[in-house]
Amino acid sequence: MLTTRTFQLANKLLIAKSPLRIKDLSEEYGVSTRTIKYDLEIVREWFKAQEQELHSQTNKGIWIECSDHDRMNLRTILSQFERSNIYPDQSVRIRKIILTLILSNEYITAAELSDSLEVSRNTILSDLNNVEEILCSWGLILERKQRTGYRLLGEELQIRLMFEYVIYSVLDDYEIYKMTTRITKKDREVDAGLPIEDKLKDVYIAIENQMRELYNPSLAPLIRLSDLLKILFRITFSVVRLNMGHTISSYRILDQSELKDDGSYYVASVMEKVLADQQLPLLEEEFLYVTGSLEKETEPVDAVDVTGKIIQYVSNIEGIDYKKDPNLYSNLLAHLSLRFHNGSLYLKEINPIEDEIKRNNPELFKNVQEACRRYIKQHNLLAQDSFISLIVLHFLVSYECTFKPKRNVRVLYVCSTGRGVARLIKNRVEKEIPAVDIVAYCSLLEVEEICEQEKVDMIVSVFPIETSIPVVVVEPLPGKRDIEAIREQMKSLIGAEADEINHLIEKREFQSSHDDTETISQEIILKGFEVAQALLEAFPIESQENWKNAFQMHVFLMVHRYYFDKQYDQYFHTNHPVLDSDEEIMIKVRSILKDKDLHVHDAEVLTLLQYLKKWK
Repeated sequence: MLTTRTFQLANKLLIAKSPLRIKDLSEEYGVSTRTIKYDLEIVREWFKAQEQELHSQTNKGIWIECSDHDRMNLRTILSQFERSNIYPDQSVRIRKIILTLILSNEYITAAELSDSLEVSRNTILSDLNNVEEILCSWGLILERKQRTGYRLLGEELQIRLMFEYVIYSVLDDYEIYKMTTRITKKDREVDAGLPIEDKLKDVYIAIENQMRELYNPSLAPLIRLSDLLKILFRITFSVVRLNMGHTISSYRILDQSELKDDGSYYVASVMEKVLADQQLPLLEEEFLYVTGSLEKETEPVDAVDVTGKIIQYVSNIEGIDYKKDPNLYSNLLAHLSLRFHNGSLYLKEINPIEDEIKRNNPELFKNVQEACRRYIKQHNLLAQDSFISLIVLHFLVSYECTFKPKRNVRVLYVCSTGRGVARLIKNRVEKEIPAVDIVAYCSLLEVEEICEQEKVDMIVSVFPIETSIPVVVVEPLPGKRDIEAIREQMKSLIGAEADEINHLIEKREFQSSHDDTETISQEIILKGFEVAQALLEAFPIESQENWKNAFQMHVFLMVHRYYFDKQYDQYFHTNHPVLDSDEEIMIKVRSILKDKDLHVHDAEVLTLLQYLKKWK
């Protein structure tokens, strides 16, 4: 029988395009190479049962040789196999216990859980302590009643969010692809097995069939695939919980005449059909829950503010001033802005390297997690580990490229030429190889003394020298071949990884000294976004959406004109005097622009005024 880890290993082998090394797998899963070898024997037997051979070769690794079609079929078999044939380790047991509690109105005893999961009562009691801790993080309570059992208590919306998280936590991208394809392509043959509990299958299948039947390609621009998946699961949870007697809060019936777009009408039609078959009403709050509209009624998230606070918090804890890296700010802001705009009551991402990030960077993960809980959860958004791990990635990239110490190789240059020529050579070598620092130059007679004084790593000399320090012999005026010889010796001293870090940093330094069009355009876009948001907050729009779009476009173009010194001519302002009644608005606009470090002409401010006056 496969365990969770052997299942993951089998799946990893089917995904991998090249051989996997046992040492790498050992580090990834945090176990010994002996344990991995034992697991692979189990995996080998599983592949043998599927008439496939697991290949292995010393110094190469392990791999599966088969066609892409066979790989897809094997992944399908594996995904079907997973839910019923994996020996339940603790993580699997905890998931099953939580689902059992969610799907029951009655008390569940430890003995019943022990029987269903085929483990001892003491094991279940230990698992329940972990379950209680997880539920607490969601604002839910594990009620313990002596001689009666255990029951889940909490707000219905929180229970459903927990329900959603537990189901999502075991999905992979291949299963998601097949689930959405069955709906959008109306392809019943794309079978993935159902990544859902047996108690939910009948309802789930009915909903998927109804969504497939009513789906039209014209809905594609309105409903993204990720939203389609969310709708599919949320209708399932809604129906299951309603059958158990639990609503979000009220019993108000949905008035479908108020629906304004085809996407909402599609969701309502699916829900109406499925609920009618279950003899259940279509309630307004159930519809809002499924479509995500409940989230839209919560306090909006200021992505600019949250980004700055997360970076500040992590900087303080880590002792690294991440605020000095403009790329971290811009990349993280873009990520959070997009994520918050998409809308979700909790933040969940599909991240295949989540476990690896948490395992290799526990302290950074913990600090980013705390920052997210401080500055995101206050907005009624719950950031889950998969989402947090992607934020951690932004900080890891920033550290590697900007803050990780760059090691320079201390070089002594030995020659018989004048110091002026030596300085010329020093400048040339350091320009070609920035990681090299020529700390001194001397004659043959001074080598030993200078090496002691300067703690030299390497000697570059025009003469052969016998010493324990690495020596590169070059021409009196080093040529291209000499430069490459110095570079290779440097790599051997600092290692390939350090050399790569040096290369990345040197490349960034080189780019920063030139007009980097990508960075400039990115800065303009972000500045335009910040200014537009600040103005819209100060002057709320009460007119049509197209006016808001036009205004935002104008602000972006104004920022673009400012950066390229092509602002509106001041003549425009002098020939259009400002009314006293408009002066107050102009003062407020100037203050906002000044706060964003934009010192634009009055002609630009006057043009903005034309938009703002129309909204008053």
